[in-house]
Amino acid sequence: MQRPSRRTLVITSVAAGVVAVLTVGAVIGLGVRADTDAKAAFDDATAALETARGAHTSATRELTIAQSSAAFAASTGSALVAIEPALLADATTLEPLSASIAALASTAGLVDVDGAWGAPEPQPAAAPLQRGEPTGREQLLERAAAMESEAKTIATETAELTASAAEVTTAIADVDAAAVAVAASAYAAGSAAVPPARASAESLAALSAAVAALEAPADGANLAALVLAYRDAWNAAVASDAATRSTSGAVSATYIKGILIVNKSYALPSTFGNGLTADTTAAFNAMQADAAAAGHNIYIASGFRSFSSQTTIYNRYKANEGQAGADTHSARPGHSEHQSGLAFDLNTITQAFGSTPEGIWTAQNAHLYGFIVRYPQGKESVTGYIWEPWHLRYVGVDVATTLYTSGQTLEEYLGVDSVYK
Repeated sequence: MQRPSRRTLVITSVAAGVVAVLTVGAVIGLGVRADTDAKAAFDDATAALETARGAHTSATRELTIAQSSAAFAASTGSALVAIEPALLADATTLEPLSASIAALASTAGLVDVDGAWGAPEPQPAAAPLQRGEPTGREQLLERAAAMESEAKTIATETAELTASAAEVTTAIADVDAAAVAVAASAYAAGSAAVPPARASAESLAALSAAVAALEAPADGANLAALVLAYRDAWNAAVASDAATRSTSGAVSATYIKGILIVNKSYALPSTFGNGLTADTTAAFNAMQADAAAAGHNIYIASGFRSFSSQTTIYNRYKANEGQAGADTHSARPGHSEHQSGLAFDLNTITQAFGSTPEGIWTAQNAHLYGFIVRYPQGKESVTGYIWEPWHLRYVGVDVATTLYTSGQTLEEYLGVDSVYK
């Protein structure tokens, strides 16, 4: 075998060296490229995380603002819900308002703060961004991966916050729409109502202005404030009317056979009464307990009414039905037994109550506790009112039993009529 020449060996050695040098250079080049890529990945992840954090902060702010607006809408709406139904043309408008407020409170996470709605604690901000650039390729890639994962988590939270803010905004709009319906109903009632006859000119002018303000409220107007101003103006007019009447000295309570009589013929002073009497309350409590033991649920749906309250109620009916229609089932101010503190309405204020188990039990047993069904069926021409199986009057057990067994009305027992003079 021929041995390689010295020249050949030199060339081979040089070639091997070149290859080694090139290989080392390539390895070094790849390392530099990997370091550059790691740094770029770290920078991209940092920028993405900062963007995600900025979006999260904005979404948090928007939800906080929406929740604050929700607290205001719920609070003002709740003030509207408290309006007396008699001051509205359609009291059923209060039901969707109440429901929309409850939905808003749930959606916005509102809290009850001393009887008023308050916004919940603001959503926490995203965790502070970890500052400082790590050294080493592996550390850069590890930190980049962690930031990418955090950015995705924050993006998910941001989407949830944005969706929540949108839901709250929609719920606020529902409350606002329901409030508009209540305000419109208040305007319809106020513009149709007949003002108290003896109210002062000043109170009537204020009432007219309050009603006019409800006709076409400006966008963003505080509807609760407008409706409550109308309520206060109405009550002021009623109070003015009552004050005028009370100074006339023309009306005094009438007792016959020791029994207070209140009907169309006999009125009460506007200042008479301040609640159900103790005897009436005690007798009802006993009757309610015995009814419950017999499997019946009876409760007072409408108890004492002041002269002012009765004025509001009667005028609403009068505006809707005319005086003749209203007089068949609603007493004029001063002529309502509710003002006496001796009468109240049970359960459902409809004639259908008379056919329910509770209505039947009441008709058969009320006298045992001193109550009479004040306006019985078939006696409309005597009492002056339609059959009201829900309306009870306290007269004491002896008189109530006498009337129950005889079938007489209170008018017949006392020998009086019931006709507006």
